[in-house]
Amino acid sequence: MAVGSDIVTPELVGKHQFDELLDPSFDATHYAHELVRSRDTMELKADKISSIMTDLSATSSSLDARMRATVLGTHEQILEQVLGVASVDVTLEQVEDQVREIKQYMHALRTKIRVPYEQALEYTRQARNLQLATRHVRATSKFMQLVRRLAVQIPESGGRPDYALAALTLVDIERLVDTSDLCGIDVVDRALATEVTPRRQQTANEANEMLVGGMRRQHQSDVGSGLQILFNLGIISNAVDTRIQASIAALHTIITGRIDPRALHIGVREHNARATAIDGRDMVGIDTILWTRLEDMIDAVLASGLEVRVLERVLQRKRDVLRVDARVDASYLDVVASKLGDRVLALWWTKVVDTIAREIHASCDESSVVRQILTNNYPRLVQLFLPRLEPLLAARLGGVTSVRDLQSSVASVLISDEDTGCAGDVDLAQSPNVRYSDWGMRVLWTRLLSVFEAEYVNKAASRMDDSVSRCFPAPPPAGLVDAQSTWAQRHNTKSDELQAVSTVPNRKLVASVVRSVGTELEMAKSDARLCTMVARAATRAISSFVATTKDRLLSVMDNPRVVDPCAATAHPMTRSVIGLINCVEALRVGISELCQPADQPLTAPAQSVLCTCRDELQTFINAQSDVLLDAADRAISQALLDVDNSSLWSHAEHALQWLQTQVLEPLDPRRSSRVHTMTDSYLTLFVHTVCVTMPLTETAKLRLASELPQLEFACSQAASTMGVRVTGDAYKSVRQMRPLLFMTSRELAQVLGERSAEWSSVSELDLLNHVVCRVATEEEAACVPHELLGCSRREWLGCVAGSEFVESTDVCRNKEMLHLWDTRNLSASCRAVVCECLKRMLEHKLADDLVALIQAALSMK
Repeated sequence: MAVGSDIVTPELVGKHQFDELLDPSFDATHYAHELVRSRDTMELKADKISSIMTDLSATSSSLDARMRATVLGTHEQILEQVLGVASVDVTLEQVEDQVREIKQYMHALRTKIRVPYEQALEYTRQARNLQLATRHVRATSKFMQLVRRLAVQIPESGGRPDYALAALTLVDIERLVDTSDLCGIDVVDRALATEVTPRRQQTANEANEMLVGGMRRQHQSDVGSGLQILFNLGIISNAVDTRIQASIAALHTIITGRIDPRALHIGVREHNARATAIDGRDMVGIDTILWTRLEDMIDAVLASGLEVRVLERVLQRKRDVLRVDARVDASYLDVVASKLGDRVLALWWTKVVDTIAREIHASCDESSVVRQILTNNYPRLVQLFLPRLEPLLAARLGGVTSVRDLQSSVASVLISDEDTGCAGDVDLAQSPNVRYSDWGMRVLWTRLLSVFEAEYVNKAASRMDDSVSRCFPAPPPAGLVDAQSTWAQRHNTKSDELQAVSTVPNRKLVASVVRSVGTELEMAKSDARLCTMVARAATRAISSFVATTKDRLLSVMDNPRVVDPCAATAHPMTRSVIGLINCVEALRVGISELCQPADQPLTAPAQSVLCTCRDELQTFINAQSDVLLDAADRAISQALLDVDNSSLWSHAEHALQWLQTQVLEPLDPRRSSRVHTMTDSYLTLFVHTVCVTMPLTETAKLRLASELPQLEFACSQAASTMGVRVTGDAYKSVRQMRPLLFMTSRELAQVLGERSAEWSSVSELDLLNHVVCRVATEEEAACVPHELLGCSRREWLGCVAGSEFVESTDVCRNKEMLHLWDTRNLSASCRAVVCECLKRMLEHKLADDLVALIQAALSMK
């Protein structure tokens, strides 16, 4: 028995034996047939069937007992549940009765609340309607008052109308009609149709007439009155836009077709048909008619622009002071610009320039003659607009300004200062108040002038390039070259001379380059931007001249004989080198004169460009002339340093003569400073050479005494060619060396001992060297400085002359003298070596006068 709740039910007997029978797919017929067809004996089949039937009977009895026990055990519970359901039904009936009572109460309460609420809503609706009616009545009453006031301000007949106050009244009427729904009211509709609308139209017409008349007469009071009325009417933006469009349309009618090529030819024919002069001096060409009509167009633009400028000035001064919500700093111009997108004069000027540019470009596209006239006379084209249109273009004079211009930064302008080259300077000489950075001039240049300016600059550059090309014509054909060679052979003329003539440009052609540059700058002088661009084009042309000159100089100097001062005869091409340098110098002089003209100076940017070009030319001239001067300097210095050669003076004299006759005399550039330095160095170097001359015999003294004045004279002649006088310590030392050579040892010792100012120009080291050479000449056993150092006399002279004449400072090859030799201070080292020589000379047996001379030399300070 199993226990469930309080009910005890018998266990079902043998239920596991009937699993097969309880299967949902069990088939009784099939099961019986299988049982009958089994191979068991009939007895076993009978027993099996009996056993099954017995089990089924037992199970059925067990099932009945269990059902009975279940029913008896659950009877009490079922009765309790039935009683619970009955009590729930009673409770639900009570709740339903209470809900019914609540509904009745709420219905009564709703009735007490809703009726007063609906009455309140009705009263509120009635009050609103009454208020709306009162408002309409009040608005209608105010409307009628305004209409009567408008009738008084603008009477139908008699009396002077007050349109300014009438405009305010009309604004009040419109505002009242817009804010109050007065449509459908007969008195309002009738008043609007018969009283308000005609007077509004009359007021607007009168305001437009005042505006147009004031603009035409340049009368700011009339313009201000008209604008005030239009502003009060609320149509100021439309009215101003209408006036601008009318002005542009009128100018468009004047400009369109005015400079058409066919119209220009017709004008020429008509004018010449009326000509009466016998010689035809009163006949004109197409250029005269073109410029006359352009001037008429610009005059019409100026007249219309002045009217628009007056309009903008009054717009900028007028402000709305009646409205409470109006900005104090907001002018009428701000109101109009916010509606139109830009200032009045800027809008007008932009469209007018577009019209002019379109007409001029169309005429240029149709006729190349018109384009050529305008391009070749571009400065006149600029002067056509300025100074006539200066009142319109000068921003500082109240000319064209733009809202975009005021809001943009300096970096966003269309024409930068770097492009114009006019920062901080007057852009246009004829109009000092106009800048290319001004909005009006920017628009004019961008849309019209820029094309003609570029073409004019290109043509100016082409003209200057042509003048440069004429200086360097193309080489002759081969046949002509052969003919020239044959002619030279017949007339005993060297081919180098012919080449020299053809290498150097004609000076007149070089002068034509300067004249061409000056003419172009003079034409563009009135326009700082144009003048700067022409100056840059001139610089490029001059650079090509210099480049060609440099190529010719390189080709000429490929022959080393051209710059050889030691050659037996001067090469003819040396004068060609000088001639090329002189051509560049002539060009530099001309550019220098253009940098600072006497009558009217150029603009600062153009002057800066030309000054830079001038400095570059000077640098080129110095570099090329230094090639010749350096060659002469090296040859002369080497000749003077060649102390072992008895003919040193002849070599130096030949080189000096070449320097004077072949270089300095034909050379136009003044290299005074360089020549003065060179002559001083030659005199000083020769003094060093004289002081180390060994042996110092009487013959040597006579030779040196004759060479000293010759060198002095040659240097003076060379320096005088450059306008320089040979003076200074070097000159004085040369003049003092001649008496020094012929002094006795005793006289020389006295001079060294006193060391007066008269002998101060001769250096102490030169005096010591002279003493050494004098003593060594008389005493063969005495040592000399170069032998003491173990070097040659040429190397010793280089050390005495200075480091620039020493190939290597390592000339001390005697280890015993290393303690005296300091390569960082050659002068002190040389003095120490000379003093050491003098001290060693004292170790030998010398004459008394020589001993006194050495002691005087050692005692010098």
